[in-house]
Amino acid sequence: MTSKNQQLLLTTFLLVGALVIAVVSYRSVQLPVKLAPVEPLLIVAPLPIKTPAQPMAEKPLSPPVIPVSVKKERFFSRLIPLVQQQNEATRQLQQRILVIRQLLILEQTLTATDQQLINHLIRRYRLTKTASVDIALIDLLLTRVDLLPPSLALAQAANESAWGQSRFALQANNLYGQWCFKVGCGLVPKSRPEGMNHEVASYPSWQQSVAAYFLNLNSHPAYQPLRDIRAGLRQQNLPLNGEQLAVGLEKYSARGSVYVESLQKIIRVNNLAALDQI
Repeated sequence: MTSKNQQLLLTTFLLVGALVIAVVSYRSVQLPVKLAPVEPLLIVAPLPIKTPAQPMAEKPLSPPVIPVSVKKERFFSRLIPLVQQQNEATRQLQQRILVIRQLLILEQTLTATDQQLINHLIRRYRLTKTASVDIALIDLLLTRVDLLPPSLALAQAANESAWGQSRFALQANNLYGQWCFKVGCGLVPKSRPEGMNHEVASYPSWQQSVAAYFLNLNSHPAYQPLRDIRAGLRQQNLPLNGEQLAVGLEKYSARGSVYVESLQKIIRVNNLAALDQI
């Protein structure tokens, strides 16, 4: 065999060997498996742990709103008997003074008790003491020891105490806004002007406030006009009239005539004149 043939044979043998190797390698290779698409990881938040329901804090209840008509009725029902009691006490004192007056007319000597009573009343009702007790002095005293129309007493109390709901009415039983001038005798007004030293008087009860009010109107020089109107009605044998007597109270308030008109309106709107048949 020629060298040329040998070379061709060798080349053929190498080609066949490469082909065999290629076939074997091809069969042994595994095609890659197609994987399913991976779903994104879903993170779920843990459920909240249940706890026993807590009761909601209750809001404080507002005080019920009292209708004006009910407020008025309660105020009048409480105050009317007190005014009537004070008028009855004044009437009894009048009767005792009239007995003393009759003794003077009969030129009887007064007992020590009667003399002490008159002297006490002279001081209490701010009269000037004379050398001796005479009929003129007694008559002057009787113009001060006299009744007040319930309509006026009720109207002033309603006006001054806001139907019994003011700070002074609730904390000091003061229905008429009356002042006192000793430290600690009452409540200091929140709006008291600088330099003033008055307080709003404190009383143990509403009855004490009514009694102080009667004494104030029957004795203070500022309310002489009221006493003059009342004396005029007495001379004509006419019943006391709250609206008329209110005219004599211009000095009770800095509002003057406007204050008087407000009292008269309260009397009319609430039909208080019917209480004045005394």
